Amino acid sequence: MNWIDWVGYLAAGLVVISFLTGSRIRLMRMINMAGALTFVIYGFLLNINLPVIIPNVFVAAIQFYYLFIKKEARG
Repeated sequence: MNWIDWVGYLAAGLVVISFLTGSRIRLMRMINMAGALTFVIYGFLLNINLPVIIPNVFVAAIQFYYLFIKKEARG
């Protein structure tokens, strides 16, 4: 196992952790976006692996949108 594999494990771990945040949606989105961006880096480290890069760019963009552009209603 090389260091690139560890980047992939880190990305996967961040995505999993993001779903353990309970009702803290903003925290979930931030951790999930970090995981998606880490997956994008991982995809580039795999010599431009588009099936890894493309969906995670979309996931990161969606999380960015909800975090910084469309403020969610706070109750």
